[in-house]
Amino acid sequence: MEESIPVSEEKDKLDPKALATDAFYAAVKGIGGLFLKAFMNLTIEGADNIPIREKAILTTVSKNIMRDMLVISQLSGRKIHFMLDPKLMRHAIAGPVLKSLGMIRSTESKEDTEPIDKVFEILNAKGDLVAMTPEAKLDREVQIKSMAAIIKFAVAGEAPIIPVAIFTEKTKILNMFTGDGLKVKVGTPLKVEKRLTREKYRPERYELAEDIINIIESLVEHPETEEDEN
Repeated sequence: MEESIPVSEEKDKLDPKALATDAFYAAVKGIGGLFLKAFMNLTIEGADNIPIREKAILTTVSKNIMRDMLVISQLSGRKIHFMLDPKLMRHAIAGPVLKSLGMIRSTESKEDTEPIDKVFEILNAKGDLVAMTPEAKLDREVQIKSMAAIIKFAVAGEAPIIPVAIFTEKTKILNMFTGDGLKVKVGTPLKVEKRLTREKYRPERYELAEDIINIIESLVEHPETEEDEN
């Protein structure tokens, strides 16, 4: 006897809006991937650190949020939901496009719980991937604070944090000329202890946040100079 499919699951599979969103995401990802590989010689190391089925939070320190969002989407065949700045999500042109790609805004205040609920839905109900990326232009202290908030999300969602480094390196573009290519290195997933969300362990949470940023920085390759070689 064939196993019956739950009504809610069948409905999700046939939801026209969800199907259209997934198709749009796949199209943008595919076109973007072709561009990145052809004109920026995108190379990826460590993609096998991203789970095939389980949930996880991917994080980097982003120098260019739109570029890095497109790059991170290439790391898995699964859909990755990005948490982005509310200002960007409210943009008259970019906002609707990003929303239709499955992106979500970050919180605007302590009382703003909608984005938090959305992240938990993605992680716990759907078991999907989420990306949260502090920006490189922020002060180190603000980056650490942002990463500490990501740790709290990871604990509440029972999801590992996967550090990702995105950087440029000199390479042959289209096998014709030398230019800045893109390279991605994916680090080992980090499991976060539940106790770190407690207020008395706040110093340890911030220490781990700085360690994660240091891990991301350590994944970046720096070209050797003539002085280094001598």
